[in-house]
Amino acid sequence: MKTVSVKLAQLRPTQMAVGYEEVGAKRAKWRALAAEEKLRFLASHPFPAAYGPGAQYFLIDGHHMALALLQERVDLVSVRQIEDLSNLEANQFFLALRKRGLICSSGAPQTLSALPRVLQDLADDPFRSLIARLRRDCGCPKDHAPFAEFRWADFLRVHLKLDLHRGDPALVIKAAKKLIREAWCKDPCAECRCTKEAVS
Repeated sequence: MKTVSVKLAQLRPTQMAVGYEEVGAKRAKWRALAAEEKLRFLASHPFPAAYGPGAQYFLIDGHHMALALLQERVDLVSVRQIEDLSNLEANQFFLALRKRGLICSSGAPQTLSALPRVLQDLADDPFRSLIARLRRDCGCPKDHAPFAEFRWADFLRVHLKLDLHRGDPALVIKAAKKLIREAWCKDPCAECRCTKEAVS
């Protein structure tokens, strides 16, 4: 796997949306860093991407951070090329990424052209923001599988009426915790603070 320098604005998304609240949180953390810390962060956090048709890099993970950095006017980032599929045409490339689990299924994109062309075109998914808030609040460890948070978001989207709770964030978190725990956390790990809370 090689690492190359790429203009952030030229990275192509492999998902339909991000949680804008989470992007805002990452922007705030970035602004709090000193100049040297920012340089160290960029040097030590290459974005994983697949090299695809049209000599373009398709972002596999880190969409929230990438959009946050773009909004903070960062120009160049390091990209770790995990696949070179530039010999494939667009449809074959899309199918190859999907077969490898590298296309986010949330939003059900069926072709490469259905995906946003630039990071700025990513839609806002409030359920993805909710998952980020839930993870911070209850202490559940991050699942490092690609797009895992969107699978959780899609689960909550089916079972939780966000509009009914929009005025009470604490109630949203409580309802989401209950759903997540019943589905996934029947045997919580030691790091999960949900074990110490009565979720009813």
